Amino acid sequence: MGRLHKAALNVSMIMALSLFGDSLLYPILPLYAEQLGVPLVMVGILLSINRWVRLFSNHIAARSFSRYSVSLPLIFAAIGATLSTGMYAFPIGIAGFLLARMLWGVSFSHLRMGMYLVVLQTSQSVLGWAIGLTRAISRVGSALIAIVGGYLVDKLGYHWTMLALALLTALAIPLAFMLKNQLPPEGQEQDTVAPPRPEQTARLNRTMPLSTRFCYLSAFITHLIGSGLVTSSLSLLLQQIIGEGLKFGSSMTLGIATVSGLVFSSNWLSAILLSSSAGKLSDQHGRTVPFLAATALQGVVLLTVATTSDPWLGVLSSILFFILTNTQRVFLDAALGDTTNKDNRSSITARYNSYQDLGAGLGPLIGYAAFGFSGFSQVYVVGAVMLLLTASVPAITMLRKAPAMSR
Repeated sequence: MGRLHKAALNVSMIMALSLFGDSLLYPILPLYAEQLGVPLVMVGILLSINRWVRLFSNHIAARSFSRYSVSLPLIFAAIGATLSTGMYAFPIGIAGFLLARMLWGVSFSHLRMGMYLVVLQTSQSVLGWAIGLTRAISRVGSALIAIVGGYLVDKLGYHWTMLALALLTALAIPLAFMLKNQLPPEGQEQDTVAPPRPEQTARLNRTMPLSTRFCYLSAFITHLIGSGLVTSSLSLLLQQIIGEGLKFGSSMTLGIATVSGLVFSSNWLSAILLSSSAGKLSDQHGRTVPFLAATALQGVVLLTVATTSDPWLGVLSSILFFILTNTQRVFLDAALGDTTNKDNRSSITARYNSYQDLGAGLGPLIGYAAFGFSGFSQVYVVGAVMLLLTASVPAITMLRKAPAMSR
């Protein structure tokens, strides 16, 4: 398979370092909101404003990368991530936290797009594998904070923990400066591995590629359901399924908070462990069939979560949903990369990221609004149907064109 290009490795480490502050803020801000001068009713707005800002900053990022080399916007993005994390440490009130979260939203738009563009520029022949591996490395920061973040806050206090994370995030700045010398010359594509074998190329050419517009639509739907609806409400649905805890035998019970934590840990854990393998699979067998299979299975699994009354089946199905979500995103990211060239990458990626962010932002709003009328189980059934319909589009297209392709 070869090795990951040093620029792609570097930019994924920049992303991992930059995610420290944001990853800790989600579980901790509700607990320390009043000490930081933030009314509790404003916490949800502060934690989501960065996503809404990205609907605009994604296009600013596209213009930045079109006008300047990849390294320069990433330097400023790393600085922005460091400043926003440092700002979280202080009691700066609503206005200060809104500014910090908006700064983080703009920075993340540049970091996410920059990482994708670096991979496209350096790893075309193994695009799926490279996307998966950089995604895995970039998630290490979130995983580390999920494991030790709360412990550090308990031991050091919120203020000093956030300042320590800001100092660690600052390490991304010199890494961003190093990118300029690591990237191939402007206008050139470079791979660190051998090109695909002839039989692999033939196999890929026989599969129907996903169109750019379909990638946009799929990005919106899958993030609406996965990053939006399910991520924001699964704990409540699990509580309905398993009650106050999950029983082991007759003497041991895991509380709902512990069960929810374990289920959600499968999200980042599967991203770290499975993303590169998923990308390799898509390099060998194309993007369409793996994406179709993962999305259809997602729908079936989500339908199971929505309808089951068995506690163990509900928990295991929830874990499988997150595993499928992370593999599916690698397939879709790689499929979009196949539709781009060096002239339109920034603009296409900006639209794709904005569809993701719009879905992730609307998911909780639509889910909780619908919950007031019908409950989460019914909302999840609708989500499952949407995923199955999404999978059916490439399936129908492949069936229609199969006779012509076999001639």
